[in-house]
Amino acid sequence: MEEIANQVFIEESFTGIVTAALKLPHGLLIIDSPSKADERKTWRQKLIKLGFGVAQVIVLLDTHLDRLMSAPLIDAPILVQENALEIIHNLPSANRPLEKLSESQPELHDAPQTTRWCLPDLSYSRQVNLYWGEQPVAVSHHPGAHMAASWVKYDAEKVIFVGDSVVVNQPPFLSWCSIDRWIEELTWLSSDFFKYHLMISGRDGIVSQESVENMIKFLQSLKSIVSELLMMEDPDRRVEQESIKLLKFFNVDSHLEEEYQKRLVGELNQLIKRIKTDQGKGDSNASA
Repeated sequence: MEEIANQVFIEESFTGIVTAALKLPHGLLIIDSPSKADERKTWRQKLIKLGFGVAQVIVLLDTHLDRLMSAPLIDAPILVQENALEIIHNLPSANRPLEKLSESQPELHDAPQTTRWCLPDLSYSRQVNLYWGEQPVAVSHHPGAHMAASWVKYDAEKVIFVGDSVVVNQPPFLSWCSIDRWIEELTWLSSDFFKYHLMISGRDGIVSQESVENMIKFLQSLKSIVSELLMMEDPDRRVEQESIKLLKFFNVDSHLEEEYQKRLVGELNQLIKRIKTDQGKGDSNASA
């Protein structure tokens, strides 16, 4: 575990996600937890060494399966953005036989047998502030990358956890994204307001302003591609071609290229399907 600011810790050794903990005067704010049983045990031991304090809360930054597929670490409430409730409600019930989780492609059909979902105890709509010290920690809704995505901002130490809104070494998940909102959010993140903040990606740890700018370029390219694909009756072949181009925005390990491209094809198809469904329902905001 690395202390990146005063009493702000991240752990990058777990499969899939970067976890974090803020040790505040009133207690411990925990961000995400690993999905593998042995890693959860290790994470809990690290948290115990930090000291739980008077109170604890676990924040899930979105509802991707590698965040949801974990038994509770400790007896602490789990906080999510309220859009997560409907998504979680529609998940298969616990103990339904499912396939083994793939490390680089956590999809619903990849969840392990006897899956236990992290069921939330608390939710918020736009923003909730936790006054556990002299300055609050703000948990706020940023639905660009995911309709239920949260960012955690702690201005006392100038750190902000942006979940999957910025990724470096893999393509992002797209099924629940809003490209225009995502670009707006990252444009704000690249402004002078965050010039001296540490930005932590939920997949890659500390990221730079350069990474944010690269993500904006990716999204601008993605928007153009999706707009074209939406006008095609049978875009399958084109989706595969475009996924190869889009993958070049990220520093993907060569041995994972094929698997990440396959995942990106699936995500693009899901995104296009969702937009078309929304347009069919008469949603005027449904677009790339």
